[in-house]
Amino acid sequence: MRICWLVSILINTFAHMCLYCVVGEILIAKGEGIFYAVYNYTWYLRTPKEAKNLMLIMICAEKPLYITAGKIFPMTLSMFCSLIKTSAGYISVLLANR
Repeated sequence: MRICWLVSILINTFAHMCLYCVVGEILIAKGEGIFYAVYNYTWYLRTPKEAKNLMLIMICAEKPLYITAGKIFPMTLSMFCSLIKTSAGYISVLLANR
């Protein structure tokens, strides 16, 4: 019974981490999409006030948006893959020393 509970907690934790990493990856992609959409827009046909607003949007979208873990690690799919690799390495070391 206890093993089943531990496995379900482990699966739940990894599922949540995967979900956060996928959402973080989508957020980064959408932010880059906003930057390139404004960059390719015909701003020179707009009024000066609208052109300034578009430049402000470009400046804000130039820095990518991240979901971070403890304000240290960006939550991306590459971070999730490295987390899985590290976890598998720790588990193999623990099982080898058993």
